[in-house]
Amino acid sequence: MPVVWVSVGGIVAVVVVALVVAARQGKGWWKFLLAGAAGWLVAQWAKGLIVLPLAAAYGHGSGLARGSAILSTLWWFPVFGALLAGVWEELGKYVPLRWLRVDAYGQALALGLGAGALEALVLAAGVMGAAGAGFGGETAGAALISVWERFWAIALHAGLATADGLAVVRRRVRWLLLAIGLHTAADLGAGWYQHTAAVHAGAAQAALLTAELVAAAVAVVTWMVGRRIWAADQPSTPA
Repeated sequence: MPVVWVSVGGIVAVVVVALVVAARQGKGWWKFLLAGAAGWLVAQWAKGLIVLPLAAAYGHGSGLARGSAILSTLWWFPVFGALLAGVWEELGKYVPLRWLRVDAYGQALALGLGAGALEALVLAAGVMGAAGAGFGGETAGAALISVWERFWAIALHAGLATADGLAVVRRRVRWLLLAIGLHTAADLGAGWYQHTAAVHAGAAQAALLTAELVAAAVAVVTWMVGRRIWAADQPSTPA
């Protein structure tokens, strides 16, 4: 249980930092923060409408056993799952950004932080639920990895939201497609790690390292490039 608290406490700390950063971003940041969280929830519902029938068709057992069965049976599922996440989660940012008429880098960033923060809190709740159900065999190393992964996941959501915001401001769909493509690439690593762990646990460590490096690289690039492009359009935009 102490290791579980390390993981949950670390994730919550990362969320708090994300919210503090969001609070410093532009006028009306809280609207965008809440809209990001709402968009993420709608995206999960939309993904569930597609994934649940697959789980019923290909999975057997329940809970973790069913998930493992799907990942080991459907070799293409990591690609499909990554694309599904990329499309729905970026639409979950783009639509509220357009509805709220985003016009500043800080607003787009706050929306992305809202989406990433809620995702992290849901994951933390899942960790606690797994521990309560007797699946709390997490090591200290795994706990630290989960905190590290959440940090970069929140940064990724924020960076991609700046690209979605550019799709709104510049009225160019290519920015939305770029966000979807980068999100898919980042999630592909995570999906392939889950598939590898289900099929060949011995190779899972290398797959996990690759997934984390890809996600971190995409997060850094989107954050930095998004900020620079917004600054070029609006030199007075707060960073």
